[in-house]
Amino acid sequence: MVLRHYVLYFKILASAGATNLMLVTLLVPVSAILFGSLFLNESLEVIHLVGMALIALGLSAIDGRLWRHVTHARA
Repeated sequence: MVLRHYVLYFKILASAGATNLMLVTLLVPVSAILFGSLFLNESLEVIHLVGMALIALGLSAIDGRLWRHVTHARA
């Protein structure tokens, strides 16, 4: 079972690249907040939404595909 995870990990690494693969770690806080609010009835406050928006903005800036698409659309 563990071997399959390693194979999958390295296939994703080969196709997406190291940067895109490591961007997933930034989704851990977002999923923790969402799961906490959905399943544990924790409060979802505005500051959480602001933080999630900043993480999304950072992910899109690091990835760069969205920004290249916007730049090419303007040209």
